[in-house]
Amino acid sequence: MKTCDVCGEPIAPQSTVCPYCESPRRPDPAGRAGGPPVRDVDVEIGLPTVAEALRRLETQLDRARADGVRVVRVIHGWGSSSGGGGKIRAAARQWLRQQLERGGVRSVYFGDHYTHTSPEGRDFLRRHPALRPAENSDRNNPGITFVEP
Repeated sequence: MKTCDVCGEPIAPQSTVCPYCESPRRPDPAGRAGGPPVRDVDVEIGLPTVAEALRRLETQLDRARADGVRVVRVIHGWGSSSGGGGKIRAAARQWLRQQLERGGVRSVYFGDHYTHTSPEGRDFLRRHPALRPAENSDRNNPGITFVEP
């Protein structure tokens, strides 16, 4: 038996959700194969409110974590060039920073800083080679953020 990282109760190794606190849990590496290496989550599709976009982000990160996804490409847009836009982007990034500080996610990497020429970018691509095919479109893209759930 394994223990839940959140509440400490015993749970079955193949379980993806704790039956006590209902928190998603990372799959046991010895128990089953991991999920897809990359998942795209578009939180701006359908022009949601900021609150709806943040709920979608939280739900999709929980699902990705439970499915064993290694990195999530969050598509939040970057706002309009006429000013006043980007509310979802700002809120999503702030929420992700808070999650990082609290230990809710392992890492956050903003698309506008994403480049293979920086040491951080090289390390990120080394850890997630499945991102290579989209490297050119993702590079320096302020409308996305990468998250290791």
